[in-house]
Amino acid sequence: MNCPICDQATHAWIDMPIDAKKDAPTLFADVLRCEGCGLGMATRMPKAEEVADLYDLTSYYTHGSSHMPTVRPRLLDRVLTRLAWQVDHARPFDVDAMARRLSPGARVLDIGSGDGELLELFRDRGFDVLGVDPDARSREYCATKGLTVLPGTAEHPPEALEGQAFDLIIMSHSLEHCLDPVRAIQRIGALLSPRGLAYVEVPNAGCRHFETFRQCSEMFDAPRHLWFFNQSALLQLTRRQGFRVAQSYHNGFTRLFSPSWRGWECEIYDRLARRGFRKGAVRHSWLRSLLLLAQTAFARPDRKYDSIGLLISRDRQLAGG
Repeated sequence: MNCPICDQATHAWIDMPIDAKKDAPTLFADVLRCEGCGLGMATRMPKAEEVADLYDLTSYYTHGSSHMPTVRPRLLDRVLTRLAWQVDHARPFDVDAMARRLSPGARVLDIGSGDGELLELFRDRGFDVLGVDPDARSREYCATKGLTVLPGTAEHPPEALEGQAFDLIIMSHSLEHCLDPVRAIQRIGALLSPRGLAYVEVPNAGCRHFETFRQCSEMFDAPRHLWFFNQSALLQLTRRQGFRVAQSYHNGFTRLFSPSWRGWECEIYDRLARRGFRKGAVRHSWLRSLLLLAQTAFARPDRKYDSIGLLISRDRQLAGG
């Protein structure tokens, strides 16, 4: 299998025989990696009709609930998270800053809108908002907030969007769920107004935390995550589809050192171990957290933060317009 972004060869990277959130076997969680841009991808992709079952979970953040355990922090936990907080210089997506770039009443589309948090924030600032999500439970949850979310995906938007144009399109932690991320980015371009902006954020498979814990990382989350981007892969994908980068973002550091985050990643390891699949897996101990903090405190953003984002616009020269 060749990489869909740069067409380079791929090789085996991460073996994961179970869906950690379901604690059950799965066929879709082994991952290949591109030798060129570093993109990771599921060895076997689910069929469109199989996707809904992957989200049939007791708890999931897009359903308004969390699977993370509640862990009371000890003194050492408090020290660790405090140290992480002091060196955390995240640059997250800022709704207020983005609102200042948009015209009053601008149209905002959130594809993979999940629990509707961003739609709410833009609606409350006076913008015309609409969501798209393939997960029925997420759509139902958003409806309780008075939000309109249509069934569909970035690759196959709802027919109701045909001929419409949006001033801001958001794909925050949804591109990695797509069956075809190249087509997803292409469809974003087709739905943007001529001077529109798109914001794309994904988990960062190039950060030290992901590289250390891999299948035991919360950000792995296969088989819901089918693609694993580092900064190079995300940049190449957007640029090859005729976009230019207006701004880059990075977020997610202090939370990696919280006892709840560590507790869940230890549970992933334990679920693998109970089934005899712990080979190649790394358990997230407090000492490993301390070592990781020392390695990443002053690292480059693409090596430090668990999420990376790009604000992009059409490159008129590349797009011929």
